[in-house]
Amino acid sequence: MRHKTSSSEAAWQEEELSAAALPDKRLARRLQRLLDQMSAAPGKPIPAACGD
Repeated sequence: MRHKTSSSEAAWQEEELSAAALPDKRLARRLQRLLDQMSAAPGKPIPAACGD
């Protein structure tokens, strides 16, 4: 489930993803999902932001 992101937020996420340089596309998708979840719930603990 992807949340709508603003252009500045999307740019920040793209920068983080490119800096990660993950060799596996599955890991890149997983990181993208994590960034989406965490940016949708700023200030919350990771388990609360990610629904775990």
